[in-house]
Amino acid sequence: MPSAPPLDLTVAIPSHDDNGNLARLLRHLAALGLAQAVIVADDGSLPAPDAETLARDSGLDPARLTLLRQDRVRGAGAARNRALLHVKTRHLLFLDADDLPTRELRSLCQALAQADPFDFCIFQHHDSRMAQERHWGQMPFDQSFWAQAGRAQGSLNPVPDPAAPLLAQTANYPWNKIYRTEFLLEQNIRCSETLVHNDIALHWQSFLRAERILSSACTGVTHFVADNGRRLTNRLDRERLRVFEPLEQIALEIAAGPDPAGRLYAPAFFGFALGLLNWVQGTLAKELQAELQTLGSAFLQRYLSREMCRQLQQDRPADWQRAAEIFRLPA
Repeated sequence: MPSAPPLDLTVAIPSHDDNGNLARLLRHLAALGLAQAVIVADDGSLPAPDAETLARDSGLDPARLTLLRQDRVRGAGAARNRALLHVKTRHLLFLDADDLPTRELRSLCQALAQADPFDFCIFQHHDSRMAQERHWGQMPFDQSFWAQAGRAQGSLNPVPDPAAPLLAQTANYPWNKIYRTEFLLEQNIRCSETLVHNDIALHWQSFLRAERILSSACTGVTHFVADNGRRLTNRLDRERLRVFEPLEQIALEIAAGPDPAGRLYAPAFFGFALGLLNWVQGTLAKELQAELQTLGSAFLQRYLSREMCRQLQQDRPADWQRAAEIFRLPA
């Protein structure tokens, strides 16, 4: 029997037609005794899950489990937003149905329970693609930002301003952070309600609006990637073009005024945007390429000053060169 949860924490899980992985995750949460409450936000699954069966099969206390239901598929972003409005605990962790928390995550929660107030804590994860090479940990791209930030090793610590933009450039996952619930609510931070790219706004607004960020090098979650899977995140159709909705949202916030956070994060965000748009171009259906180039060119020319262009050429030369060719940017 696991001991009491170490942190006043809710785990919120969006799920769509993934009952097998969801049951596995709930069993792990029950065994770890990680959360005071678990909210499953079902995104139009058929057949619909029921709370009694989920609790019985996982061993979770039924009093700790809440099942919410979206009758049609609206995406994980909409499901997370709905779950957030039902959270009653001080802290919140979003997990995907196919993620698995590690024992290190419980240790991190114990440390956070003793920490001074924070807006969110970002932690490391294990990416299943690393196991193909018999390695453990994050993909090299993500790990390099942790190393540059001086946070690749060590226990729980505040993130200083110079390190924060580096950590912000890691993959925009929702499940590698433990949030203070009131921070998200008071700052009106939400996911985009698009089928894909719905975590960009949550990730960047969190960094832009936080006053106190913590980081931990603990590997808190195992993240499973199936490149050829049927998940919504693997879609390569017109939904990908909605990437400009969250990108515009963050670019407008950065450009809104002389805010120190905007100046701090602008190079990191636009560098991230270049890399993301290059990736979308490399995977998008052929018949949508011209539309992507038009939208991407308009977005980048609207928000990139000459000074920012020079900085991106210096900081991200490969991404800049490719984006310049695709989206007709100045040399």
